[in-house]
Amino acid sequence: MRSIACFLLLTAMAMPAVASDNAAAERAIRASLAQWVADANRGDYAAALRVWAPDLVGWPPSGPDDTYAREAEGAKGPPGAPAVTFALTVNEVIVDRTLAVVRDTWTQTAHTPGGDSVSTFRSFEVWREQPDKSWKISRWLDGPMQPHPARKGGD
Repeated sequence: MRSIACFLLLTAMAMPAVASDNAAAERAIRASLAQWVADANRGDYAAALRVWAPDLVGWPPSGPDDTYAREAEGAKGPPGAPAVTFALTVNEVIVDRTLAVVRDTWTQTAHTPGGDSVSTFRSFEVWREQPDKSWKISRWLDGPMQPHPARKGGD
């Protein structure tokens, strides 16, 4: 009986630490996503690599799977004015110790000489805590591109 009571007491004492760790992980994930947007919008895809885990597998709406190697290949070369910029709304982050799921909505603006084209897509990401305690995207799945809804005022 004593060992059960001791176990329950230790478990209860650990719960606030887990909740605190989960909250810290959520903040780190949100910060990493914000940094990725800033890096990508500067055209600095080498810096943007920091968000991807080495075991990355991504499923775009069409085309081949994404991997860390594909992202690294695309990041070669100096930063420059990007042809596409991004805005992000993080809809939900669920963290449980070393694994997290993020549901978010992306706004993508393609910049062309003929004008900008704005579209949105929803994404689902699995984040894993890495051995160095950082959080990185291990898996992602993007929904199809949708035309961006017109904003009030017609812009």
